[in-house]
Amino acid sequence: MKDAVPKKIKAADVLFIGLAFFATYFGAGNLIFPPMLGLQSGTKWFSGMIGMLASGVGLPVLALLILGYAGSVQNITNHVNKKFYTLFIGLMMILCCCVSIPRTAAVGIEMGLQGVWSKAPYKLFVVIYFVIAFLFAKDRGSALDKVGKILTPVMTVILVVLVIKGIADPLGKPAEPSVESPALSSFLGGYSTGDALVSFLMTAVFFSSIRQKGYRGKQFQKVNVGAGLITAACLAVIYGGLYFMGASVSGTAKADIGNAALLLLVIRKSGGQIAIYGLCISVVLACLTTAIGQITAVADFFDQETNRRLPYKYVVLVVPIVTIFVASFGLDSIVTYTAPWFGFAYPIAMVLMLLGIFGKFVPNDGGYKGAVYVTVVYSFFYLLSSYGLKLGIIDKVLNEIPLYSLGFGWVVPAAVGFVLGLLIYPHTKSGKAGTSIEA
Repeated sequence: MKDAVPKKIKAADVLFIGLAFFATYFGAGNLIFPPMLGLQSGTKWFSGMIGMLASGVGLPVLALLILGYAGSVQNITNHVNKKFYTLFIGLMMILCCCVSIPRTAAVGIEMGLQGVWSKAPYKLFVVIYFVIAFLFAKDRGSALDKVGKILTPVMTVILVVLVIKGIADPLGKPAEPSVESPALSSFLGGYSTGDALVSFLMTAVFFSSIRQKGYRGKQFQKVNVGAGLITAACLAVIYGGLYFMGASVSGTAKADIGNAALLLLVIRKSGGQIAIYGLCISVVLACLTTAIGQITAVADFFDQETNRRLPYKYVVLVVPIVTIFVASFGLDSIVTYTAPWFGFAYPIAMVLMLLGIFGKFVPNDGGYKGAVYVTVVYSFFYLLSSYGLKLGIIDKVLNEIPLYSLGFGWVVPAAVGFVLGLLIYPHTKSGKAGTSIEA
């Protein structure tokens, strides 16, 4: 039933929802990679920045808008298989508990808190960190609202001030690029953040936060687009500023400087020791807001998919306990043993996003099935290879796939699977019954 009187959109609602979205995308890792990409681009920093913004900002926000118009991730994955959503997103939620959520604590404490207090007891603050995250996440309907109204504005103001100062007063003169193609290199660097995957994981929570404010139908779409544009603007300003600051010190910074060291260098040059304190506060807040959003998403997913047999109030308590245990191993261990899983998940998410864009032009569901299933097979072998397993002839096949060395090895297999699926599906039993599932 349609609302008799559409709810009038409040600018404040759009602003705070957009800031909450931004905070969920923006983790501490996103602070680290733009300066390094800028350092590598040197004098060609502008074309490199465009490449980074296209993948680091454009892809995740585009995914958010695509899923908004589709209504949900399920409306795309149902074309593949009715249970594909539960299996794929469920695996990603488990991955969040074992990788991304614990990693926020590790980065926040090791780089943020210990950046100003080197002797801060790591494990004690891991516990404190997740207690705070739980207190924000436990109220299902207001978790993102609290993030958008309380934590994010503080973090955003600090970062914007640091970035504006670094742009207004350049830190140095850029040197020649250290990479052959700054635009491509920076595009791949932004792609590697995995933020487009966050769009798939957080959609249910994002859209729920909009609907709980009473927005439906066209109002929902307008709020989602407005929030997406705010998210894009915040990400672009901070990413772009940090990128330029990294390029500005390319003439003086050591070639082998690490990501964290480079970030500290540009911030110290920009604002001195006071800026370092501001940076450390921003790191902690960036990590905490991401953790709150992802804990909320995990609890909401299992609540919905189990028909509340695993209710939100219990899952939101269990997740921090699990993540405390994993985070206790420290950042290096978490990254070393779990990073390849993002290489497994990201190509699948990218293929689903492309299918969501061009779905109206796909003549039957075989295109969905073929593209996604072949990409899953590719990603599985890529995962095994990433862990150093010897796969014999499969290793040779992977290395021969076009674009594999550039990180886009999934493109050709997905395209081949798409075409084969279109050709085969009409001759199957399900294809004869009906050529497409309505989104």
